[in-house]
Amino acid sequence: MTTVSPAQFIQLQPHLIDVVTEPVDDGEVLRYLGYPPDRRPNAQIEELLRHWIAEAQQRSAPQAAFVVLPVLEKGKSRLRVQSAVGVVEFKGAIGQFLSVSELLIVFVATAGPDVEALASELMASGEELPAMIVNAVGAERAEAAESAVIRRVHDQVRTIDFAPTLPYSPGYCGMALTEQQKLFRVFDGITAGVRFTEACLMQPIKSVSGLVGLAPANVVEANVSPCDRCELHSCNMRR
Repeated sequence: MTTVSPAQFIQLQPHLIDVVTEPVDDGEVLRYLGYPPDRRPNAQIEELLRHWIAEAQQRSAPQAAFVVLPVLEKGKSRLRVQSAVGVVEFKGAIGQFLSVSELLIVFVATAGPDVEALASELMASGEELPAMIVNAVGAERAEAAESAVIRRVHDQVRTIDFAPTLPYSPGYCGMALTEQQKLFRVFDGITAGVRFTEACLMQPIKSVSGLVGLAPANVVEANVSPCDRCELHSCNMRR
C-alpha cells in the first residue's frame, strides 16, 4: 500500500491560475460597499449595482500565482519555510495564526489593471457611486482568484485529509506590511502581472497576497479561528 505524504504536494516553483470561472458574488460586493449582511440596497441602487457589476466583470481579468512550501520551523512570532530561492522566515503574529501548518500556500492574486482604470475614469467624471461599485467588484474579483488558489490546492491535499487555514496577509493582525518583501521573493518574478512597489504596495491596486496554512483537517477544525482572537472587530476581512 502506497502512503501519500504531505511532501508530495510541495510546489516550490510558481503555478499560475489565469482563468477564474466563478461569477461575481453580489453579497461580497455589498460587503465591500459596507452593507451589513441583513441589509439590501433600495431599488435604484440595485439597478446601478446590476449595471456596474456587469461592466466591471467584463473589464476584470482575475488571475493568481502560488507556491506550496514546506514549513521548516514554527515559533510564536515566526515561521520558516523552504522556497526555491532559499529559506524564508516570516515574522509577526504568524506563529499564532498559522501554528498548525505543515505546508504553506503563498499566493498573489489580482483583478487585473482594467477594472481599476474603469473606476478611475468614473471617479474623474464625478460618478462616485459607480466608481465605488466597480472598486468593490475589483476587490471581489481579486478575492475570487485567491479562492481559486485555495480550492485547487485543497482538492489535491484532501487526499491525505489536509485542510486550509484562513488566509493571513502582510499588514493585518500583527504582521508588518514590510513582510510583503519576503512574500514576493519566493515567486522570483512570476507574480501573475502584479508588481511590488518600494512602499510595499501592489500594482494593480485590486490585488491581494497572503499565506494559507495546510494541516490535518481535524487539527485545523479544532484550532480557534484567528478572527475570534483578533480585537479589530470592525475589520472588513473578518470571518
